Amino acid sequence: MEGSSVLFLFIAGTLLLSLFAFFLVIYLQVQKRKQNRFRIEKEQLQQEILRTGLEVQEQAINNISRELHDNIGARLSAVYRFLNVVEANPAADNTPELIRESGTMLQAAIKDMRDISHVLSSEYVMENGLIESVYKEVDYVRKTTSIDAMVLVEGDYYHLNSGHELIIFRMVQEAISNTLKYAKATHLRIRMSYGFDSFDLCITDDGVGFDAEAVSSGIGIANMKNRARMLKANLDIKTSAEKGTTILLNMKVHEKA
Repeated sequence: MEGSSVLFLFIAGTLLLSLFAFFLVIYLQVQKRKQNRFRIEKEQLQQEILRTGLEVQEQAINNISRELHDNIGARLSAVYRFLNVVEANPAADNTPELIRESGTMLQAAIKDMRDISHVLSSEYVMENGLIESVYKEVDYVRKTTSIDAMVLVEGDYYHLNSGHELIIFRMVQEAISNTLKYAKATHLRIRMSYGFDSFDLCITDDGVGFDAEAVSSGIGIANMKNRARMLKANLDIKTSAEKGTTILLNMKVHEKA
C-alpha cells in the first residue's frame, strides 16, 4: 500500500513538473515572439523616421527652388532691367524713381532670402517641435497662396516623441500639398488638440473633395495610412465630391518628451 502511494506521488509530481515545463516553454515562446514583434516595429519606426526626414528635406528644397524662381528671381530681374535703363540714360527724369524702386526690390529680395533660410528641415522640426513647425509651414502657405490658412491649438501643449512629431508634421505637409494641388479650396484649418493621454490632429478644407473609395489605394492616402500605423494611431479621412475634406488622426500618448 505504501509503495502504491509513493508511486502515485512520483507520477503526480512528474506530471506536474512536465506541465510546468510545458507552460514555461509556451510562456517563453510567447515572450520571444512579443520581443521580436516589438523589435521589428521599432526598426520599422526608425526607418520611417529616416524616410520621413528625407521627404521633409526634399519638400524644403522644392519650396526654396520655387521661392527663388517665383519671387527672388522676378525681383532681381526687375532690378536688372531698371539698372539697364538707368545706365542707358542716367540723366532721364525717372532715374531717381528707378533707383529708389531698385533699392526697394533689393530689400525685399534680401528679406525673402532670410525667410527661405528658415524653410523647414527635419532638424528644425525635431529641434523646435511640432507646433512651431506647423505654424511656419502655414505661414509659408499664407505668403505664397491666396488660401485663408489657420492653425488652432487646444489643451496644454507638451512635446511628443521627436520622431513621432516629425512623422505627424510630414502628414500635415502631405495634407497641405493635396489641398494646394487638387482641392481648389479657399480655407484650410489645422487643429491640434493635446489631451491628458491622447493627441488629436484635424485638418479640414472647403475644397472640391474627392471620392474616398476611388483613391483609397493612392500613394498619398497609402502613405498617410502607413504613417498612422507606425504611430499606432487611428486615421479617418472624411470626404466627398464638392464637400471638402477632413483628415482626423487620434494617437494615444504613452510618454511625453
